[in-house]
Amino acid sequence: MYPAGVPGVAARMLPIPGGLRLRVVESGPASGEPVLLVHGWGASVYTYRHLLPAIAHTGRRAIAFALRGHGLSDKPEATADYTTAALLGDLHALMDAMELARADVIGHSLGGSLALRLALESPDRVRKLVLADPVGLSNIPLRRIAHRLTPRVLNKFARYLVPRWVTSFLVHGAYGNPLRVPAEAIDEYWAPTQFPGYYRAVRGLLDVFSWEPLPPERLASVRAPILLGLGTADRLIPRTKESAAKIPNATVVLLKGGGHLAIEECATEINAAIVGFLTGSEPVATSPTRS
Repeated sequence: MYPAGVPGVAARMLPIPGGLRLRVVESGPASGEPVLLVHGWGASVYTYRHLLPAIAHTGRRAIAFALRGHGLSDKPEATADYTTAALLGDLHALMDAMELARADVIGHSLGGSLALRLALESPDRVRKLVLADPVGLSNIPLRRIAHRLTPRVLNKFARYLVPRWVTSFLVHGAYGNPLRVPAEAIDEYWAPTQFPGYYRAVRGLLDVFSWEPLPPERLASVRAPILLGLGTADRLIPRTKESAAKIPNATVVLLKGGGHLAIEECATEINAAIVGFLTGSEPVATSPTRS
């Protein structure tokens, strides 16, 4: 599993208060200004395989981690362990454990909702905010369909419920152009689904995470500068552009033809925009990565 064999990217298990262990992946100098990357529902740190080295190349410390229930992080059994408050608490706990008083924060999809809520509830902890096709700006019709297709009664059969073809179907559907999906991506996204607890975790998030859009007045109260990267072919979270236009201090970058995973599908464009936004300088070329 990523980042095995990738030079300049290290992984470790980090205990946080409460007894949970989160898998953390880092790149860049330990003394660099921290940039925290939060992935989305059902995903993993692999989502940021292109962005981690691009940020590290600027001299910053790029830190991604697997949310509870995902990747190699611990997977609590109770549905109540997957509320918005629980995941947001992990974000605070991780920053405390790593002694990060403040950081630039990047969030994709569900991770975008967590990053946005962190900026709203603890503005002193967020310097700049990057949201890539985030949850929290518009309704998500497909969530209700996924909820009906994954009944809780199937939890006991969880390890048998995610065959590779299901992952392949979902990843191809999250790209604007399915032909862009690299072959290795299917196995990278599929591998974590085979761990006991994964199905319970993603099913629990469908039940108790706050998926509804935030009110315009709350969005307007964000103090941090915001960069929004939106795939124009995102079929999972439609109509985000209209909501994004109402956020003060937000710069919107449209990734033409990119789907919900435009952050990796359109890596060259979004990396340049993110690096330029974080540094306030000219975009830095993307470092070579596995793809």
